[in-house]
Amino acid sequence: MKLSQKIQLLSLLPLLVSMLAVAFVTEFQFNKLSEDTADAYRAGIIDVRKQELQNYTELALSSIEHIYQDMRLPNAVAKEQVATLLSDLSFGEDGYFFAYSQQGNGVVHPKQPFRINQNWWDLQDKSGQYIIRELITNAQYGGDYLEYVWEKPSSNVVAKKLAYSVMLDRWQWMLGTGVYIDDIDREVEAIRVKTDDAIESSAYVILIIALSASALVFISGLLLQISERKFADGKLHELTNRVITAQDEERRRLSRELHDGVSQLLASAKFSLETAEIKLSKDTSPVQDIRKSRDVINQTLQDVRRLSRDLHPRVLDDHGLSVGVEALAKNFTERTGIAVNFSQISVRNLLPNDIKMTLYRVAQEAFTNIERHSQATQVTIDIGVKGRWIVMSVKDNGQGFDVEAIRKSKSVNEGIGLRNMAERIAFYEGEFKIASSSKGTLIEAKIPKSVLKFSNKDNA
Repeated sequence: MKLSQKIQLLSLLPLLVSMLAVAFVTEFQFNKLSEDTADAYRAGIIDVRKQELQNYTELALSSIEHIYQDMRLPNAVAKEQVATLLSDLSFGEDGYFFAYSQQGNGVVHPKQPFRINQNWWDLQDKSGQYIIRELITNAQYGGDYLEYVWEKPSSNVVAKKLAYSVMLDRWQWMLGTGVYIDDIDREVEAIRVKTDDAIESSAYVILIIALSASALVFISGLLLQISERKFADGKLHELTNRVITAQDEERRRLSRELHDGVSQLLASAKFSLETAEIKLSKDTSPVQDIRKSRDVINQTLQDVRRLSRDLHPRVLDDHGLSVGVEALAKNFTERTGIAVNFSQISVRNLLPNDIKMTLYRVAQEAFTNIERHSQATQVTIDIGVKGRWIVMSVKDNGQGFDVEAIRKSKSVNEGIGLRNMAERIAFYEGEFKIASSSKGTLIEAKIPKSVLKFSNKDNA
């Protein structure tokens, strides 16, 4: 980062800090307001439900009063009639009345009749609260409310319940009823979620405003720099293209010079020596010297031809990429003894010379690395069109290498071939990938078809 950019960032810090502080304080206050609103709403609804429970209890007491106060009825008969009457009373979907003796024995429970004549003094809900004990205690103190968890008759689902209990002193019964309040918790949670969403939206708006203001200030200072950098990058890209083109042109020229000049002279010298060898065949001593000279010239001629081919393979100009790579593979097999399986391009395309040369050089470097380092016995090379890409892959079954170690190496010479291949492909906005393990190495070079400038004269 340049000094001017650092100064811009430093000037933005107070603005960012102040806006973030405002956003934090605002969100804190909103969250507190949300909690207070939800708690107040729940308390208000609970108060309404408590009043309803008192009203239901008073109605139940009024319904059984004529039996409860009739001293002429035997206790057993009166209790049975009251129990029957309470069992028939209900309200809402899950509203009913229940009664327990002072010792915790079930007396009335229309929804769970198995509790009658059983002792439930030690009954606890899932939170460990003693339900019957607390209800009896509340009733003994003149009536009070109790929140606990109980099964809903309509759905058999355990939910929160608010109960109210009073004491029938004459028989020492605890009479109670209750309403389920899980719907209140759902409503409260819905209100809290809506409030939280509103708070979160407000916080995002504040944050977006803060970041937008900061970004606007910062970006306005970078626009000129970005424009200048793009111009410089364009010039650098153009220069790089010229350098690569000049290199290829120079190699092409040297290749022609070697082929048309030195190679022809050496070939002529070779033919002259062969002619002299025939004429002097009767004199064995000169023949041996001439044969030795011929062999040296022949080897030199092969080296010159190889150098000419490596500098600029004329087969690319004459026959295209596929034939050029196939010839490269054949020469590689003859030189190293490593078998090469070559798959021809699946779709014939007309490629520019620079693209053909780039892919050819990648294949050439890959073969060189395989020969020097891989200890492979087989190589597979494939060239084809896959979607929007021209793809070439080279795979061997050698010993592999540590790709990350090569990339992180600080040595100038280590991995230079891989870097050259990657830079060649990157120049055409392509992708270059290497995957290596103990089972072998895969090199894949991809060039998008969008950068190709097709020519009717260059056949791939």
